[in-house]
Amino acid sequence: MKKSFLSSFCVSLTVICFVFLGLPNVQSQEKVKVDREERASVNAGFMMGGGMAGCDLEFLLNRRIGLQVGAGFVGASASINYHLRPYINSSFFSVQYMHVGFGGGNVGATVGPMFNFRARKLFQAGIGWGAVVSRGPLWEDAYKKDVSLLLNFNVGLYIPF
Repeated sequence: MKKSFLSSFCVSLTVICFVFLGLPNVQSQEKVKVDREERASVNAGFMMGGGMAGCDLEFLLNRRIGLQVGAGFVGASASINYHLRPYINSSFFSVQYMHVGFGGGNVGATVGPMFNFRARKLFQAGIGWGAVVSRGPLWEDAYKKDVSLLLNFNVGLYIPF
């Protein structure tokens, strides 16, 4: 249990360090002028950030690939996103890791694909599934049956900057 928490904490810390320390130096190899200059967004809502309510922060690494990290009420998440259009406010497909609970309150973790719809301004919603990769001490309380796939969804707001 401690090993699982420690490894997930180290992965989360590594991703956060990469985003905040390495991202300002990442540039696209192509010098293409884009209509919108926004390269990042803050997302907040229901079932975001690995918890019941939370926030995510997404940065575009190039015109279509984004890296997203989040934290929520008793959870954390990270994902790699592929945007359908070369803008931060476009819909995207992602591969998402979600860790729910920490320490003695650990429920488990999932990894899986997700599709997120983004309206031109403000609204976003997503749906996907996650394969269970770890089960914590509270797994039996949360899920009575032995499941290997879970439905993931979210609804919220986003603000590009």
